[in-house]
Amino acid sequence: MAELAFDLGQTQTRVRITSDSGATSELELDGFRYGSNLMDTIAERCTRAANTLGNQRVHVVAGGVTGLYGHAPDLSGLLATLSTSLGARRVVIADDAVTSHLGALAGEPGTLVAAGTGLVGLGVGPAGAARVDGVGSVIGDNGSGWWIGREGIIAALSTKDGRSGASAALLDALENQLGPIEAVPAKIAASPFPVGMVASFAPAVAAAAREGDVRSREIWVEAARHIADAVVAASTRAGFTRDASFSWAVAGRLTGAGDLLDPVLNSIVAARFPEASRVTPSGTSLDGAQQLLRHPDPMTLAPLVGVCVTEKETDD
Repeated sequence: MAELAFDLGQTQTRVRITSDSGATSELELDGFRYGSNLMDTIAERCTRAANTLGNQRVHVVAGGVTGLYGHAPDLSGLLATLSTSLGARRVVIADDAVTSHLGALAGEPGTLVAAGTGLVGLGVGPAGAARVDGVGSVIGDNGSGWWIGREGIIAALSTKDGRSGASAALLDALENQLGPIEAVPAKIAASPFPVGMVASFAPAVAAAAREGDVRSREIWVEAARHIADAVVAASTRAGFTRDASFSWAVAGRLTGAGDLLDPVLNSIVAARFPEASRVTPSGTSLDGAQQLLRHPDPMTLAPLVGVCVTEKETDD
């Protein structure tokens, strides 16, 4: 039977199914909405993808998931559901920091920060695995696309209010994107995915920064500091010393704004770990989920990873 790997994020779910012959097919679905039942969401996305792609029988399912906060839950109910709907006999679920790390660094030691709508870091080194941030937009995700969009919206609102930290350029950009400024707060509050709506303003903040808007540039500099802080913290907790030689990387949608982030980001990390090397991610978080399918012992990364198998799989 086929294998199914998935990456469940806040903005989208990416699914890859590999058939017995080795042929692969992929699909993008909507992401996870905080407040929804996470296990039900995983089951629904996997089942829908398998049916849509024509591979309705799946032997093993593995994926990286937002919203685990570093601890994989009991997977017995999820496996029971996927066993009924797809014939799954094994489920491996990991915090999305794990699959991002596996995809970017191909299972080697080092540090990865995934910066998209949210932000999470994972260092894997002499002291083990150390997860940083990834606690959601209410109390974390500093430096993420959500954070950048939020700071930009605050700057736009501040222009209307006459507060400090204002940006007329961002006020114009926000009204072009979401309509009259007076209606923006209510529009965000009424959105079924307010975090995503806020994060969608980050590209406008990038455009304004590139056009010379001072406040927009300040926002991106501060985002770079937050990302660098996550790299340094994860590396330190993973046991890397100042003179250690290891690889680190940043993955996710924010890497497209490297011109705004990299000068500050690279200098901060280099000051703390001068022998470390920034590398280009070798793969995506979906590639990492596929690696998880064949990981020889995923429980070495517990509690970041959980595994559940049927009795038949155990007997085999």
